[in-house]
Amino acid sequence: MSANHNNFERGAEWRRWDLHVHTPASHLGDSFAGVTWPDYVDALETAAIHHQVAVIGITDYMTIDGYETLRAIQRDVSNPRLNSVLLIPNIEFRCSPQTKEGQALNIHLLINVNDDDHIERIKRSLRNLKVTYKNQTYGCIKDELIDFAKAQNPALNDDAAYRFGIEQFKPSHSDIFAWLDADGWLKTNSVVGVANGKDGISGLPLDSFAATRDGLLCRSDFVFSGNPSDRLHYLGLKPSVPADEIRRQYNSLKPCFHGSDAHAVAKLFEPDLKRYCWIKADPTFLGLLQTIKEPIERTYIGEVPPKLVEVAGQRTFFIDHVEVQKNVESSLGENWLDKVSVPLNSDLVAIIGNKGSGKSALADVIALLGNSKSGSKFSFLQKNRFRGKSGEPAKQFSGTISWLSGAAITRNLNADPDDGSIELVRYIPQGRFEDLCNDHISAKSNLFQTELQNVIFDHASDEIRLGALDFEQLIERQEGGFRDQLIEYRKELAKVNRDIESLEAQSQPQVRRALDESLELKKKQIEEHNATSPIPLSKPSEQLSPEQQDAATKLETIAQQLKTFEEKTIADSAAVSLIASKRKAAQSIRDRIRLIERQIALFQVETESDFQTLGLKLNDLVQFSTKLEALEKLESGWEVQHIDLVAAKAGSATESEKLLNEQALLRTKLNQPQLEYQQNLMAIELWSVKLQELTGLPDAPESLSGLNHRLSQLDELPKQLLAKSTRRKELTGEIFEALDAQRAARERLFKPVQELIQGNQLIRDDYRLQFQATLGGSTDVLSSELFDQIKLTSGEFNGVDDSYATVKRLSEQYDLSKKEDALTFVDVLDGKIKSAASKGNPSAIGITPILRKDRQSSAVYDLLYGLSYLEPRYTLLFQDAHIEQLSPGQRGALLLIFYLLVDKGRNPIILDQPEENLDNETVVSLLVPVLTEAKRKRQIIMVTHNPNLAVVCDAEQVIYAAFERKEGFKISYTSGSIENPEINEHVVNVLEGTKPAFNNRRIKYH
Repeated sequence: MSANHNNFERGAEWRRWDLHVHTPASHLGDSFAGVTWPDYVDALETAAIHHQVAVIGITDYMTIDGYETLRAIQRDVSNPRLNSVLLIPNIEFRCSPQTKEGQALNIHLLINVNDDDHIERIKRSLRNLKVTYKNQTYGCIKDELIDFAKAQNPALNDDAAYRFGIEQFKPSHSDIFAWLDADGWLKTNSVVGVANGKDGISGLPLDSFAATRDGLLCRSDFVFSGNPSDRLHYLGLKPSVPADEIRRQYNSLKPCFHGSDAHAVAKLFEPDLKRYCWIKADPTFLGLLQTIKEPIERTYIGEVPPKLVEVAGQRTFFIDHVEVQKNVESSLGENWLDKVSVPLNSDLVAIIGNKGSGKSALADVIALLGNSKSGSKFSFLQKNRFRGKSGEPAKQFSGTISWLSGAAITRNLNADPDDGSIELVRYIPQGRFEDLCNDHISAKSNLFQTELQNVIFDHASDEIRLGALDFEQLIERQEGGFRDQLIEYRKELAKVNRDIESLEAQSQPQVRRALDESLELKKKQIEEHNATSPIPLSKPSEQLSPEQQDAATKLETIAQQLKTFEEKTIADSAAVSLIASKRKAAQSIRDRIRLIERQIALFQVETESDFQTLGLKLNDLVQFSTKLEALEKLESGWEVQHIDLVAAKAGSATESEKLLNEQALLRTKLNQPQLEYQQNLMAIELWSVKLQELTGLPDAPESLSGLNHRLSQLDELPKQLLAKSTRRKELTGEIFEALDAQRAARERLFKPVQELIQGNQLIRDDYRLQFQATLGGSTDVLSSELFDQIKLTSGEFNGVDDSYATVKRLSEQYDLSKKEDALTFVDVLDGKIKSAASKGNPSAIGITPILRKDRQSSAVYDLLYGLSYLEPRYTLLFQDAHIEQLSPGQRGALLLIFYLLVDKGRNPIILDQPEENLDNETVVSLLVPVLTEAKRKRQIIMVTHNPNLAVVCDAEQVIYAAFERKEGFKISYTSGSIENPEINEHVVNVLEGTKPAFNNRRIKYH
């Protein structure tokens, strides 16, 4: 491969580099002893192809003799060799000070070969590197090295002298760096490496050469070492020596390169322990420079980089390339996307360009061909843009997406994916995260919850899922018992609240006042009635005729019979009422039994699959049967009794009527004294009946006894209210416990996700990302429902704004996820409502005065004490802060972190302007690390208006979009790596800044 190699449109990819391979021209030791140059070239080429090595560092001591020979062979147009690799000269200098074992210190110089005259330039530079012997200086070039050797041993021939001169040429490391500093071209076109082994800095004594070691590392761009521990150390990845300390000591992080250090054919590209050197960059010197600037993500020592293993095993999840063609039958004169063909890198792809250049067009096309369901969010493939009202001009074009697996999808750009098609890419449109977060906080939608739930479900094991197809089904299966508990608790709570409503109504002061007034009135009525008591007359003493005597006797008998009939009628009426009460009780029992039967039937349906799983039947655990015979027997008896009683009452009425008629007839037969006596007896009887009505029994509510009884009942109301209120609080506590148990069950669902987070150092330590299942709710929702029930005209509920503020302020004083706080919150809020209700009427009990028209206080109590505004909710914590406390940009970054690092999916992710609403600091501290982490597993395609993001993220591939209106509305794409000069220039041209900002991208690590 010549210096003028192709543009590597796919960008930076993992390739094997071996930067330490000797040649037969290495004049120390026995390098490739007995191997001819033709044999060496054959072996080198064969091994490079076999091992798929892209770049070779041709290494010789003090010279570039071997490189010069291979360069000539490579450029021989008549028989070109080694065309698959880039050759880079690696000059291995042996210098002072000596190591502990008396060996010379090794320093390597890798040199850029891009200039056509680089060989001549290197030789001129080497001539200027001098050593002094007997006051004579000698340069590091063949003729002077021979002279240097012969000055020490004149008997040597030129070949031996050359080898001896190389062996003896050992400038100090200080001289080497001074020489580099003095040579402008060489300093600009070379990088320095120091060995870390016994012939490198590890060989220097720690006690006396610590400063020398640090100085060497400060001047070095890389370290030659295949030791994994060395790599972690110089990259600042060891907790004991963090990156900031490495930078402080050595100026920068250092990549570790490793080579086979081959001196024999068998060792070509075969380092010990298969510690191959992998570099993710263009196989160019500029790629090498970029690797030095981005050493952590662009280097790997080992058999195969993990990302290549990932791609090889998941080829269906990585896009190979995308193409767009104008349809064959199209007569459209405009070009638009015609003949677009873009290969895609498997890591991070950044699409840049000026406004209106076609950046989003490419993202939309990839998303469309990847069956994205977010087509409504496309910015280019919209009805008011490329698709037009009639689908023009989009319908004139078709696109094809090809995957590394070999699969491909072709679709007209005006056609949407079928509803049943599987999403092959995840498209995150502009503003998606902020909308989700804001709607979540304002409770406008549950989409945020849905996104969290989907990821939680994806991570749930089969053991947890239990056959559920989605999160909602899983929750339905898991939480049915909790919901049933809540229904029962709230049903009982509603009854208790109705009782409290009734007790409060009876406890109002005006109720007692009315009863007191009624009692006084009743006493006065009795007093007045007593004043009208008839004076009993003596029985007439005059002799009655036999007929009159018979009439008088019969009248006394009739009076006694009428009294008996009246008493019997009263008793029969009471018996009829009792039977009616019993019938009602029986019907209530029947209704409740039917309800239980329906509940059991529903339970049987809902648990059928569970019983089948266990191999059991409901009757194996629970047996339920009804025995209504006893109830039916009672009902039959009541029916007979009722018929008899009705008949008896009718008979009594008939007999009484006969007796009354007979009584009236008999009275006509009495004399005047006897008649007056009978009338007096009747008046006394009527007066007694009236007195009995006024005094009455306790069950006669308007009688004296009834009024006294009702007043005594009022005295019991506070105790009854207290008992009901206590039970209500117990029920609220039970409702809370059911909700909390529901929350705990949900918390167990995201245990796998939390374990994933704990296993990711970046998320765990830096971002402190944490899932939480909390009992939460929107105070706005509670307030809205509450204010629909009560008037906002008094106390702390005076006006809409103050009323909302009252509830919000109160909710902030308590942690509603804790039982005691939640119960206290309800009590205090209830108290505030009662206080507002009593304004203007301090003695009022309950909240009736503040209720809106046609509202019930029990409904307010159901709302407050039923805790319907609390529910188990999923949320995320980021760096110990709840999502509600983050800025819109931070929330967007948080969800991006969530999608990229926690989302279990492996499909490519397409991001449209992920930097939106993020300041530069947030981009560097949040977005860059998460993109870096995410691309290790997934393919990420990112549209950005700010090329700085591509730079600081060190995107593997940059795609530059351009739109040429004068060229027939032509959209074109140029792609490559950041180190590619053409791409570099495009980045600079679009960059919102200057080229120095581009060159200083390494500051992202500070």
